[in-house]
Amino acid sequence: MEQASEELAEVARRELDRAAQVFPVPDASRHNEAMLALAYGCFVREGRVIVHFESALTEALAHTRLPSNLPTTLNLPARACFVHVAGLGGACLFHDETDAALDLVLVRDSLGLDSTLWLVEAEAIASLRISYPGELAEQIAGIDEAWQPLLAAVINGLALLTQPRATLVRAWESAAPAEWVAQAHDETNHKKRQKARSTLLKEGFSEVSYCRVDDLPALEQVHTQGYWRRQAFGEGKIHSRLVWVLPR
Repeated sequence: MEQASEELAEVARRELDRAAQVFPVPDASRHNEAMLALAYGCFVREGRVIVHFESALTEALAHTRLPSNLPTTLNLPARACFVHVAGLGGACLFHDETDAALDLVLVRDSLGLDSTLWLVEAEAIASLRISYPGELAEQIAGIDEAWQPLLAAVINGLALLTQPRATLVRAWESAAPAEWVAQAHDETNHKKRQKARSTLLKEGFSEVSYCRVDDLPALEQVHTQGYWRRQAFGEGKIHSRLVWVLPR
């Protein structure tokens, strides 16, 4: 990891130095691009896993108070992944199991929409490290208020992933052509299936892990906020998980 970080920082520095011959590149852009390069490198190395929280789930989590701390045992689909929250943006996540910590790089959903503006005005990102199961309030207090809704959605989403009621359903993103997707799932023809998968990936489409809670009730009006309560489990009750009490 240290060697990869150094090499990525060097690549980012070299490319930005070239760009600086034409555009003024502020220090904030250099820092942010190095952070994004490292986050993306981890994302690719761990299999390009994208977790998407569907709209009804995002709405319910928005009406749920943050847990006081994360559980002692996390249940993540990969050591590094991208957590997407519709309408807000997402977070590049890296799980440092050795130090029991999560490194997060928060990004807006407008990231990269302008091809040159990021050179003269740094892309909006925020980064932080969350240790678990430590108290969350103090660890997230330093993040600007504008990022708090996205950060809260990500943290509540990570807590949700520890729930038995939550399932991850892997499927191609909704924009992928239906014909190619059907061919990619054709169990009767291996060659045709592999060709369709290769075409989808080559055209820039991704497989997404959609997070769902099947028995989630519709929220028309919220009278009571949801919250998390801690539950011990396992031999000797040495592990803990959070149980989601839904908003009503």
